[in-house]
Amino acid sequence: MEVPTASPSVLDALSVATRRVALAVLVDRGETVTVDVLASAIADRRATPSPDGDSDPDPVQSTLYHVHLPVLAETGAVRFDPETGLVGHATDSAFDGEWVHRLITEHPDPTYDPVLAALASERRQVVLHELLTGGPTSESELAVAVAAHERGSGREDVPEAVSEVVSLSLDHTHLPLLADVGLVTREAATRTVRPEPMPWRADPWVAASPIGEWAAAE
Repeated sequence: MEVPTASPSVLDALSVATRRVALAVLVDRGETVTVDVLASAIADRRATPSPDGDSDPDPVQSTLYHVHLPVLAETGAVRFDPETGLVGHATDSAFDGEWVHRLITEHPDPTYDPVLAALASERRQVVLHELLTGGPTSESELAVAVAAHERGSGREDVPEAVSEVVSLSLDHTHLPLLADVGLVTREAATRTVRPEPMPWRADPWVAASPIGEWAAAE
């Protein structure tokens, strides 16, 4: 059973506010600019201080050059030349969709970062799909659902050994992260997972994205 998912690499690249604002600036300008010009534009747009720098463009410029622009370039969102310091929005990429445009323009605040980081995994998206469409369920059932999605098979065709490996991954990595962000609650005694209220589901980008059919609030 395959579940519609949004690109984890796109979500991961956009899970830092500075990168969302940087891409929004470049899309709006529609031209190649220098890193210092981009840093100044980000500082002008920033309503609240960012964890990786304040409203001063100097620290923003440094993190852009050494951290954020390389990430955006590697994932295809921008064209960046470290030697000249020139950067521009890359067209015909996975970042060109309406949902990405809505996301980068409507959510510049760092408080949105944890939600996107939590969604930046296909396994975690499948877990949320199961909980939002079927309600509370056991960790073992979640493991089977994830394995079936990844194998492109029916749940009845998932070997027990495969579901056990996936279960370990969910138990040690994915479910703790979702719980830390407040998207799910785990009941240790019954090994049941329950969905929590998720305000982000009402945000317009969700309905426009590939996960909209199951994640958008009704």
